[in-house]
Amino acid sequence: MTKERLYVYDTTLRDGQQTQGVQFSLAEKQQIAATLDALGVDYIEGGWPGANPIDSAGLTANPNSAPPSRPLA
Repeated sequence: MTKERLYVYDTTLRDGQQTQGVQFSLAEKQQIAATLDALGVDYIEGGWPGANPIDSAGLTANPNSAPPSRPLA
């Protein structure tokens, strides 16, 4: 039997914020990303940099503290 790897791609920070009345702060985005990473999510889509100041800041804020998952825009 061959073991296959399943990669998880999460869009909570992008799609989740498109719900009416939902606006994540930078701290909330960082907390959500850290939690997704702790769960083992491979790819975390962070939003639309350039279209939203919080998305831009979230993807460029302190890269040394970024989780080991792959943040994407």
